Amino acid sequence: MVRAWSMWVSCLLATLLMGTAGAVGSGAGAAALTAGTPAMAALPMGQPVLAAETVSSPALTTYPREAPAPAPGQTPGRTPGPSAFLSPKSPAAPGSPLPACPETGLRRISGDRQVLFEGGVSEPVVVHLTDASGTPIVGERLHLLVGHCPAKAAAVGFDPPALVTDAQGQASFSIGVSVPGEYVVIVQRTADPTQIVKVELTVYDSSWLMFLLFGLAGGLGMFLYGMTLGAEGLQKIAGRRMKAILGAFTSSTWLGILTGVVVTAITQSSSATTVMLVGFVNASLMTLPQTLSVIMGANIGTTFTVQLIAFDISHWALLLIGVGFALKQSSNRTTSYAGDITLGFGLIFYGMKVMSTAMSPLRSFPAFKELLISISHYPITAILGSMLFTSLIQSSGATIGLIVVFAGQGLISLDSAIPLILGAHIGTCITGWIAALGASLPAKKTALLNVVYNMLGTVIFLPFLYDWASFADLVAWCSAPFGATPAREVANAHMLSATLKVVALLPFYDRIIALTEWLLPEPGKPEEQPLRTKFLSEELLRTPELALGNVAREIARMAGHVEVMMHGVPALISYAHDAHIEDLTLREQKVDFLRLQITRYLSRLSENTLTAEQTATMMQYMNVINDLEGLADMIYKVILPCSKVKKAGELRFSEEGFRELMKMFDAVNAVFLKAINGFATHDLHLIEQVLASEPVIAQMEEELRASHMKRVFAHRDQSVQTSTLHLDLLSTLKNIHSQAVKIARALAPHDPAPSAAVASPSS
Repeated sequence: MVRAWSMWVSCLLATLLMGTAGAVGSGAGAAALTAGTPAMAALPMGQPVLAAETVSSPALTTYPREAPAPAPGQTPGRTPGPSAFLSPKSPAAPGSPLPACPETGLRRISGDRQVLFEGGVSEPVVVHLTDASGTPIVGERLHLLVGHCPAKAAAVGFDPPALVTDAQGQASFSIGVSVPGEYVVIVQRTADPTQIVKVELTVYDSSWLMFLLFGLAGGLGMFLYGMTLGAEGLQKIAGRRMKAILGAFTSSTWLGILTGVVVTAITQSSSATTVMLVGFVNASLMTLPQTLSVIMGANIGTTFTVQLIAFDISHWALLLIGVGFALKQSSNRTTSYAGDITLGFGLIFYGMKVMSTAMSPLRSFPAFKELLISISHYPITAILGSMLFTSLIQSSGATIGLIVVFAGQGLISLDSAIPLILGAHIGTCITGWIAALGASLPAKKTALLNVVYNMLGTVIFLPFLYDWASFADLVAWCSAPFGATPAREVANAHMLSATLKVVALLPFYDRIIALTEWLLPEPGKPEEQPLRTKFLSEELLRTPELALGNVAREIARMAGHVEVMMHGVPALISYAHDAHIEDLTLREQKVDFLRLQITRYLSRLSENTLTAEQTATMMQYMNVINDLEGLADMIYKVILPCSKVKKAGELRFSEEGFRELMKMFDAVNAVFLKAINGFATHDLHLIEQVLASEPVIAQMEEELRASHMKRVFAHRDQSVQTSTLHLDLLSTLKNIHSQAVKIARALAPHDPAPSAAVASPSS
C-alpha cells in the first residue's frame, strides 16, 4: 500500500515538474538570464523597447534608466511607464485591473499568468493586432514595458528584444527573469499608446518545491497534533460521561446513532470511536449488531470538526495557542484540560494556515490545476488516491482538512472534492483494522463492518458524481442560501454525504450485518486458550477512563479464579483428588498470567497523561492484583503441599480438629468474598466489615490453636500425628485473611480503626 501511494505521489510530482519544464527551459533563450543569452535584451523597470533601436542587438543589453527618445506623440522627457496607462487607484502590481482590450485592436492570445523558476524563460507570449474592421495590422512596432517587478530585480530580458507584427498581425516574445517574485509586463501599441495588454508572471525560488513540502508536512503535523491534544482534553473532561454514554446504546438503533455522533464529536475522530468499538466487542461488552448504529453515528459526528475548521479564523490561531498554553499552567485540572482543548484548536487552525500558505503557489501551476480538475472526470481514481492517503495518515479529518485548504485556495472544485471525501471515508477504516489485529473474531468483524458500511455508502454515491445527476449540484443548492465559501461547500458535502449514507443504508441494517458475517464466517470450534485476557483492550489505552474500567473487569476475572481455588480448600484439607489438583494448578497459572498481563497493561496506561484520580485508581488496582496473587500462592504453595503430605502419609485429622479448621476456613472465606464483592460493587460498607474483622480472626486463630494444643497434650493420636499440618493450615488461613484485609485497605478511602464491637465476619 505504501509503495502504491509513493508511486501516486511520484506521478503527481512528475506532472508538476513536466508542466513547468517548458516554462523553465523552453524558448529561443532557454539559458538563464545570467548566462548571457545573445538574443535576450534586458530592460529596467518602466523602460520601453523600440524595435528600431534594439533589433540588431547582438548580446544581452541592459538599458540605462534615463529616458530614451520620445515616441511619436509623447511628451519629451517623460517615460511611458505604467502610470501612463493605469488609474492612480490601480497600482501596477499583479492582479491590478487594467483597461479591457476590445475585440479589435491589440489583444493577448496566450502566455499570461505563467509560472517559472528563477533564471528561467517563459513560454512564448502571443499578441494580436487588428484594425477596426478586424483586419490584421502588419509590420507595426510594439513597446515592451516592465510594469512591476521585485525590488531586487535590476532588469527583465525579452526574446526577441523588438516586436513587429507579422502577416497575421501577431507578435510573440519570451520573458527571462533572474529574481523570484511577481512580474507584470505591458505590451503597448506605438501608434496608439492607450491600447495595451498586460502579462503576469510568477517566479519562484529554485528551492520552492522543498519549502512547499516542508510547509505541507509541518502544517499537517500541527493539524494532527492539535486534533490529538484537543481530543485528549475533551476525553479527560468527559471521560466518565463518555463511559456512561457508551453503556447506553443498547436501547435502540437511533440511540446508537446518537451515541456515535456524541462520542465522535468528543473524540474528534471516527477512527477513535471505531477503535473503541473494536475494543468493546473484543472484551465481550458489545455485540456486532450494536456497533453498526454507532458506526453510522460516528460518520456523522466527524463532520462537526470539519465544519469548525471550515471557518476562516486562522488569524485567531496564535491567540488560541497562547491562551491554551496559559490555561494549561493552571493547578485546576478542569482549567488545565480546557487549555489542552484551546491549544489543540489553535494548532489545528494554525496548521491549516501553514498548509494554505505553503500550497498557495500551486494556484499558478497549470499542470497541477489541470490534474485537480481532471479528478472530477475520473472519480474512481480520485477515491482510490484519497483512500490510500487517508490510510497512511490514519485521519479522515486531516485529509478533508487538506481538501478544505485546496478549495479555499481555489485549487479544486466541489465536483473534484466529493470523490476525495468519499475516499477518505473508506481510508479511515484502516485504523480499525490495525486495532483488530490479534483481537477476537467478533472484533475483526467490527472492523470489517466499518469497511463494508463505508464502501456501500461510496457505491451509492458513484452514479451521482457525474454531470447528469450531480451530487455537487445538490450541495451547492443547499449551501447557496447561506452564501457559502468553497471551503464551506466542501464541509457541507462531507456532512451531507455522511447523513445521506445513514438514511440510505438504515433500512438494510440487518442485511449489512449478515453480509459482514458472510464475509468473515465463524470457523469450527475454536481451540481452547486457557491463558488469555478477556477485557484488556489495546485500543482503549488512549482512553484511560475506559481502559481502567476494563482493568477492573479483568481483575474481577482474576478474583473469580482465586474464589474457585478458595472453594477447593475444604477438599484439599479433607482429601485431594488428582483432577482437583490439576484444576487448582491451572487456576494458579491463570492467576499468575493475569497478574503479569494486568501489570503490563497498567504500565503502558501510565505512559498517558492521567488525572490524579486515575493515577490513584491505577495504584489501587496494582495493590489488589498483587494481594490476589499472594492469596493464590498461599493456597497452591502451602495448602496444596500440606494436602499432598497428608495424602502420602495417609494421615487423618481428628474430628474436632477438622471441624475447627472448617470453622476457620468459613470465617476467612466469608471475609474474602466480602473483599472481592466490595471491589466489584464499590460497596464501602463491605470494605469496612473486612477491615473490622482483623481482630476477630486473630482471636479465633489463637483460640483454635489453643484447642488443638489441648488435644495434643491429651495425647490424642490423630492430633499428635497431624499437629504440624494442623498448625500450618491455621497460620495459612490467617495469612489468607490478612491478604483479604490488604485488598480492602487498598480500596478504602481511609483506613478506619478496627473495632472489636463489630459482629463476627461470618455474619
